Formats: sequence, structure tokens, C-alpha cells
Amino acid sequence: MLAHLAVVVGLLSLFAVLVAATPPDAGANIGAGIIGLPLLAVGMPWSLPILVDPYRYDQWSDAAHYLLWFGPALLNVALHAVAIAVWNRRHS
Repeated sequence: MLAHLAVVVGLLSLFAVLVAATPPDAGANIGAGIIGLPLLAVGMPWSLPILVDPYRYDQWSDAAHYLLWFGPALLNVALHAVAIAVWNRRHS
């Protein structure tokens, strides 16, 4: 579980640094996009709506986009922690 958390937090931190370091008028941030792809995969199945139709959410704010894209990865970390806690409680 700690490895799962470390991967997600590490990728989110790297994504945040890349987004913050790139000026808004610089165009597409390919580096941040490459970091974002594994975060979408780690968030499956909850990140499926953004993968199926990403343009549906164009009118949303940037903060809402980031939450929709990367919130599922954090949700899976939380669900993983709960599953381990339940497993340990039942088998100890």
C-alpha cells in the first residue's frame, strides 16, 4: 500500500511541478501530459469518463479538470488502504 501511495503522490508532485514551471501561454505541456497518463491508468475504473469523452468537460475550470483527472488515483489509494485495514482486521 505504501508503494501505491508513493507512486501516486510522486507522480502528482512531479505533475504539479511541471504545470507550475510552464507559463500558461507556452502551449501544450507535453511533459505534464506524459506524467498524467499513468495517473489516469492508476485511477481506473473511476477515471473512465474522462478517457472516453475528455471534451465533455471543457467548460469546467482547471481545478475541476485536475480533480476529475487525478482524483480517481487518490480514491484508489484510499480504497486500497481501507481494503488492507479490513483484511488485516479479519485475519488477525
